[in-house]
Amino acid sequence: MGMIKLHIPKGSAKVFIEKADPKVYFQIYNLLSYKKDYGKWEKPESLYDPYEKSFPVGLLPRVKTFLNCKGYRVRIIDERELSGIILNSEWNPKYELRKYQKKAVKKAVRSKMGVLALPVGSGKTIVGLRIIHELNLSAMIVVHTKELLYQWAEKVEEILHVEAGIVGDNKWNEKPVTIAMIQTLLSRGVDKLGLKYAIVLFDECHRTSAAEKFYKLGMSLPQIYRFGLSATPWRRIRGEEIKIEAVVGPILYEVKAEDLIKEGFLAKPKFDIIKYKSKMPSFSERYKELYEDMIMNNDERNKAIVERAVDLAKKGHRVLIDVKRIEHGKILVEMLREKGVNAEFLSSQSSDRWEILEKFKNGEINILVSTLLKEGVDIPEISTIILAGGGKSDIMTIQTIGRALRPKSRMKAIIVDIQDDDPLLFTHFIERQKALKQYYGSFYDKGMKSKAPIKVPEEGCTNNSS
Repeated sequence: MGMIKLHIPKGSAKVFIEKADPKVYFQIYNLLSYKKDYGKWEKPESLYDPYEKSFPVGLLPRVKTFLNCKGYRVRIIDERELSGIILNSEWNPKYELRKYQKKAVKKAVRSKMGVLALPVGSGKTIVGLRIIHELNLSAMIVVHTKELLYQWAEKVEEILHVEAGIVGDNKWNEKPVTIAMIQTLLSRGVDKLGLKYAIVLFDECHRTSAAEKFYKLGMSLPQIYRFGLSATPWRRIRGEEIKIEAVVGPILYEVKAEDLIKEGFLAKPKFDIIKYKSKMPSFSERYKELYEDMIMNNDERNKAIVERAVDLAKKGHRVLIDVKRIEHGKILVEMLREKGVNAEFLSSQSSDRWEILEKFKNGEINILVSTLLKEGVDIPEISTIILAGGGKSDIMTIQTIGRALRPKSRMKAIIVDIQDDDPLLFTHFIERQKALKQYYGSFYDKGMKSKAPIKVPEEGCTNNSS
């Protein structure tokens, strides 16, 4: 077969196909197609542009492999230029890299783009900063919450000994290493950026709920060095998730939580289940009303959660009760306070959230109810997570319980889930347990040894309707 030229122009995040057999364009269109969800119906779309004969740069490895397998020789003409500022960072020797972290950094520097899959608690931030340090070039780190904005800035200054720039939270102050909120960059425009950045790093890049924003921003950034940090890329690719790969490339390096638990870098998890009996079933046909009846305002369910939280706190655990609704959190906090427990509720709307987090870290509060601690917020003091919010999201389940899986000398990390008795909510419980079993491997069964492990159906055997 013949030669196909793939051309990346200067300053572009697109690859253009040149001199190819006509059928190749059709094959690549199909290769890069996905089903876009429009609520009640799906529409097939492709990330290949038939008018420009182009596709996103992150999909270059996928397209090249595909063409090679079809017998084509591929020539890549990359006209992009590396531009940026020399950083001269000074690494803090306190942060000595572990073996798997060194491998991740080495692979990233060599490959220039891709996703680094590292579990919560494995030191994703350290890996990202070490990549920047090794390349010694200016970098922009893209985040999606204020908590991550300031958490990254603090780590940049502590680990690299350089002042961090902040773009977000009504601030626009650029430095050679700038932490930027995706929402701010999209609303103000990347053309407002005053500095040149050689590296762009997307934190928590698995957030497929924001795939469209992620894609829009990523395609407007020309950096050659482009990386994603993720704790949960092990899931199957569905629909618009291909847009994540389109921006930063495929998974470069993956570390499994099971291996880090074996090596002692993460705490051994113990899994527990709360069972209860609802007084009344819900006859609602809409999920919103069902959720309010059977989760948020379910007295029997809430009482069971409160009793377990109080019992664990008496045994010395720092307990996080994770909820999805602010109203639900406030109900649980009120019930805990009625039992004389010093509990607090924390959400993105809490004006005193930093004070509350500090009290929890210091032990003044030993039960925290929150909608906030899904991604990125670092509180190693947590030793127990109660998944009170229901739902079936595997990403959110893993992200939330990862907050408890830091090494602890005194006790195991306890993960408590709620087995709901409503038929639909029970299928969501099974989905969460499936995610836990897949992510933690043999430690799921070991952590359930006090009782028979949940029989989690294999993929495709569960009713996923919602």
